[in-house]
Amino acid sequence: MTANAELADIPSHELVDLLDYMVWEMSNRGRPDVLRWRQELLARQDADTENVVRAIAVCDDYLAPEGSDESRAAQAVAWPKLKPT
Repeated sequence: MTANAELADIPSHELVDLLDYMVWEMSNRGRPDVLRWRQELLARQDADTENVVRAIAVCDDYLAPEGSDESRAAQAVAWPKLKPT
């Protein structure tokens, strides 16, 4: 997927689910892609809106060490209605 061109055009309300799918369906070789997608999301004009902030948090969760405080914090932002485990 050529995410750099496409993420900027995707409606913000679709980003969280899309990024969740894209990030977790790839192998560990996807880290550079996730970093690139995160940068693109940060560059959006609506980067400070709830949906884009949540999409960035999906990327942050993937990039953080599994089970770390950073991962749990990102999960709390990405999925605010879920109770922490």
